[in-house]
Amino acid sequence: MISGTCLCGVLRYELDGPLRGLLHCHCSRCRKHHGAPFASFTRVAEHQLRWLSGQDQLIEGPAAGRTRRSCQGCGAVAPVELGEEQLVPAGNLQGELGLSGGEHMFAGSRPEWHVLADGLPQHEAAPPGWTAEAERPTVPGGPLPLMEGVVPGSCLCGAVTFAMSGAPARWMQCHCSRCRRARSAAHGSNMFYPAAQFSWRSGRELVRSYRPPEAARFTTSFCSLCGGAAPTERENVPFVLVPAALLDTSPGGRPDAYIFVASKAEWFTVPDDMPQFAELPPR
Repeated sequence: MISGTCLCGVLRYELDGPLRGLLHCHCSRCRKHHGAPFASFTRVAEHQLRWLSGQDQLIEGPAAGRTRRSCQGCGAVAPVELGEEQLVPAGNLQGELGLSGGEHMFAGSRPEWHVLADGLPQHEAAPPGWTAEAERPTVPGGPLPLMEGVVPGSCLCGAVTFAMSGAPARWMQCHCSRCRRARSAAHGSNMFYPAAQFSWRSGRELVRSYRPPEAARFTTSFCSLCGGAAPTERENVPFVLVPAALLDTSPGGRPDAYIFVASKAEWFTVPDDMPQFAELPPR
């Protein structure tokens, strides 16, 4: 038996095996929905998924060929029907999945800072038999004008927009269990910008945040309209956490390191030679 849960525990479901492989999607909508460099899904037949709780606690966001759903308590991505199958985010599953590897889809849409070096099969666009097309998220009313050197970002539906200047103080690819469940993905990619370099442009009032009761520092944020990831501000903390997947242009550079690798998903292999730390890096 394989169980699935969101970060706050409101959404709970069970899967009967076998699971139908892994698909790692790099389209811009998946990246903005999850707030991660890519989304990893497995598929099951409709009768293989049983909801235990939370179906009445879902945000149903904008679609591009398929519905997108999130938990309204913590923003984690929820399973969704795709044709006669259920598409299930692997980052929220617990138990022995019996999965490894997989294949990359819409790899032509990946951001330039994300390297694919794991040797898995890659599809520039949709893999054979895929029914939904990639579609780039749009900002209502068109993109907002920005000054040179300023990097814009937005949520999945475009209601939440923001901008950063300069370089982040740190940029970490995080494998901790909270990031995996909050992002419903293999790992997060978190940029930490000094507050003075960050500004909201629209939709700040739409952002919700969730902090697990047992967490001293961890907080995740999401747009209450679409359920897509959003930047996180914390009281008395001089940095804003920005999921790199939300950026609308390249920030330049690459992440600094993988962290909490000791907690990584058993189905994921770290693909490149970026520095790795079992937990936090030394200060």
